[in-house]
Amino acid sequence: MTNRRVLPLNTSTLEADEIAAAKAVLDSGMLTMGRLCLEFEAAFARFVGAKHAIFVNSGSSANLLALFAMLDPVRGDRAPRGIKPGDEVIVPALTWATTIWPVIQAGAVPVFVDCDPATLQMQPEAIEAAIGPKTRAVIVVHVLGGAVEMPAVRDIAKKHGLWLMEDSCESLGVYWDQKHVGTFGDVGTFSFYFAHHITTIEGGMVVTDDDYFADLLRAQRSHGWIKHMQNPAAFVDPASEIDKRFLFVTTGFNVRPNEINAAIGLKQLPRLESFNLKRREIGWKLDAALAGLIADGKLSVMRFPQKCSPAPFGYPVLARTNAERNALQAHLEADGVETRPVICGNMVRHQAMRHVPYRVSGKLDGSDKVMDCGLYFGAHPMMTDEDIEYVVDNIRRFYK
Repeated sequence: MTNRRVLPLNTSTLEADEIAAAKAVLDSGMLTMGRLCLEFEAAFARFVGAKHAIFVNSGSSANLLALFAMLDPVRGDRAPRGIKPGDEVIVPALTWATTIWPVIQAGAVPVFVDCDPATLQMQPEAIEAAIGPKTRAVIVVHVLGGAVEMPAVRDIAKKHGLWLMEDSCESLGVYWDQKHVGTFGDVGTFSFYFAHHITTIEGGMVVTDDDYFADLLRAQRSHGWIKHMQNPAAFVDPASEIDKRFLFVTTGFNVRPNEINAAIGLKQLPRLESFNLKRREIGWKLDAALAGLIADGKLSVMRFPQKCSPAPFGYPVLARTNAERNALQAHLEADGVETRPVICGNMVRHQAMRHVPYRVSGKLDGSDKVMDCGLYFGAHPMMTDEDIEYVVDNIRRFYK
C-alpha cells in the first residue's frame, strides 16, 4: 500500500506577477471594464490569429453571446442567415451543458450527434448526416484538449450555407495543422475559468474575423449599447435624436469582464505555450506508463489525430464496463486521486433534456460508452513526476 497523497484535478497557476497585477488594479481604483480589457483582447486576438476578440465574464457567456449574435436582431428578417425560433443547430452529445443551453434559450432546437470514443470528438460525416431542411448552424466542441477535423467541417458548413461556431473552451492553444482551433469558423469561444488552460479566475473570449459580427457582440455584451462598438455608424439610424451616450441598438446582456480579470490574463497568456507543453509531456508519460494495460485491452485512452497538436485538459480513460469504471473511480478517490466524469457524457440522458425540444441524429453509442465507462484525472502543468508515478501505481494496483 502506497502512502496516501492528494492529487487534485488542477492547482493554481497564479504566481507573484499575476497577484501583483491584480493588486495594482485595486490600487488604481479603475476596476470595471477598461484599458486592460482592451489590451487583453488585442493580445489574445494576435495570439490565436483572429481579427477581433471580445472579452466576457465566462466561457459560458461567450457561448451565449455567439448564439444570440447569430439571431442578428438588428437586421431581423433581413439577416441572410439569422437563426429563427424552431431552426436547428447541430451539436455534440458529448459536451458541457453551456454549449446546449444558449441554443435552447435562443429558441432553436439542438440536434445531437455522436462522438468517436477513441478521440472524444465529433466526426464530420456524422455532422453532414444530421443536416436537415431546418439546419442553420453547426456548433463544434473541441473536447478535453483535442480537436475536431475542422477543414472537413468547414467545407460541410460552407456547402450547406450554415453558421459554424467552435466551442474551444476546453482546447485553448490547440492547433489543427498549425492553425488555432476556434479560428476556422464564423466565431469561436474560449474559457479562462480557474481550472482551464490559462485563468483570469472567471472569464471567456469570443473571436471572429467579421467586423459587423464583432460589433454586434460588443453591443450585446453590454445591454445592447453602442458604447464599445468600433463602428457604431453601421448600426445607428442617422435620423435618431437619442443621446448617443445612452443609445441601444440591439438586445443584450451584462456579461462584461473587469480589469482584474484582464490584468491576470495579460500575465497568464505568455505562459500558455509552456503550460500546454507540460500538459503534452504529462500525457506522453502517462501513455508510456500505462502502455501494458492499454495493450491488454484493460484501458482505452484518448487518441489525437496526427494533425492535432493537443493540450490535454485532463487524462481520460475508458474502462471495459460501467461496473469496472465505478470500481476504478472509487479506488482512485480513496487514495486521493481526484477524478471526474468525462464532461456531461451523453447530454441527451440528462434530466433537463426532458423539458426541452431536441432531435437525435443516428445512434449515440460512442457518447454512451464514454458516459458509462469513462473518467478522467489531472494532467495539469503543476503535476510532478512523483504525482504521475503515484497515479500510475494506483491504477496498476487496481488491475492486479
